[in-house]
Amino acid sequence: MPTRPYDQNQQFLLPPRLDEWINKDNPARVFSDVIDRLDISEFQEIKTEGRPRFDTRMMLKILIWGYANGIRASRKIAKKALSDIEFMWLAGLEKPDFRTICLFRKSNLAKLNYLFSQVILLAKGLNLIRLGLIALDGTKIRASASVDTFKDVKDWTDELTQIQAEVGRILSEAEAADARDDAQYGPDKRGDEIPKELEGLEARRRKIEDLINKVSGKKDTQTRVSGTDPECKFMHSKNGSIPAYNCELAVSEDQIIVHSDVTTEPIDTNQLTPALDGIENTCGEKPVRLLADAGFNSGKNMREMESRDISGYIPGNSEENIGKDLTGKNGFYSKEDFKYNHQEDCYVCPAGNDFLPRQENCLKTKYSQRDIIVYRAQRGICLACPDKSRCTVTNNPIGRSITRSVYEEERIRMKNRLTSEEGKNLYKKRKTIVEPVIGQIKTVGGFVQFLLRGLAGAKIEWKWATIAHNLLKITRKVVNGERKLTTATA
Repeated sequence: MPTRPYDQNQQFLLPPRLDEWINKDNPARVFSDVIDRLDISEFQEIKTEGRPRFDTRMMLKILIWGYANGIRASRKIAKKALSDIEFMWLAGLEKPDFRTICLFRKSNLAKLNYLFSQVILLAKGLNLIRLGLIALDGTKIRASASVDTFKDVKDWTDELTQIQAEVGRILSEAEAADARDDAQYGPDKRGDEIPKELEGLEARRRKIEDLINKVSGKKDTQTRVSGTDPECKFMHSKNGSIPAYNCELAVSEDQIIVHSDVTTEPIDTNQLTPALDGIENTCGEKPVRLLADAGFNSGKNMREMESRDISGYIPGNSEENIGKDLTGKNGFYSKEDFKYNHQEDCYVCPAGNDFLPRQENCLKTKYSQRDIIVYRAQRGICLACPDKSRCTVTNNPIGRSITRSVYEEERIRMKNRLTSEEGKNLYKKRKTIVEPVIGQIKTVGGFVQFLLRGLAGAKIEWKWATIAHNLLKITRKVVNGERKLTTATA
């Protein structure tokens, strides 16, 4: 069988055309076309002095294409621009080094929010965003910090004290040595030299002082802080407790991300209102219905959604337990057996006794609080009640207590929506809307750990990842023929 000629020194009669390097149906072509249609006029400031900068669209294309394909490290992207046909075509054979790519990625967060909104506008122009149903969720992503870098604030303070003492000792020894040298050689030594053994201690001292200053407002000296990334927190995940940030997403039925943010709070309770504000700011309108898991469940959030005329579906526990009684009665009367009288603001127990409001309590945790009202019968009533054995085991004259949240009415309406047949069917959609998006970012995009440190760095990197996800979704819709790019969408 004849062999095809092979020559690595082959010369071209005519120079090759860059546009011929990738196939006509390559998704990178559509991806490039999508970015060309974005308004990026406010994304990067144009400067007239200095060397000519790289084209903004070119930098956007190779960086976001990298995120979309699970390549986030600036050195790897720079290497791809030299060796990967798709990256080379997107870059137009430009060769930005890794420092340039890294600095471009650290662009101001406000400019990234602007770019995110432009992608949303493009998606809306393609009818890819419907705000009739939005799913909200949070996910923990590991910070760029090791578990071994965490210490209690007290331990950091003790180490700083030790370093300061060591610095003082070394300086005293240096001064004594200078005095001996002056006596022996004369006072012609400059005297401001830093001993070599002191240089490392000084850097360590400054680092620990900065770290303690960042957490100086915290009264709890047992709070654990990382020396590498002081802003990250220990958070529980499926893989155990890890140094992490909590990343929030709001996703439409077409799996387009309409809001994204990062917080240092390990729970989602306080993230619903910022998400609603973010959706309205980005999309110009509010969602009609919103689905979220039990992490967002709070009376305050329920009232917030009702005030905005949004139908919320947030259970108090896991989806499989919606509508189930988990109180574990064991033959005792539950709260549902006590009837609430709106006019008299009292509960009527199964035995017919009135439970009146006796006190108000505020149950605070680190990240949330519950405001409740405690209802009790008159002192001694419960002890003399014939139904006591079915109601309470206490022998205290105060008797049985019933608690009512200040958001009780909102909770009841939420429960009624969720336990209806329509509500159950609707809530089942949540895990098919937002959870696949998180899986795509983590698995396809390889986003399992932040590269940048600090909350600001995490916000920037998460925004890049969500922008890449949306652009990849748009690209796939166009490639599959479900949507068509036209001049009107520009």
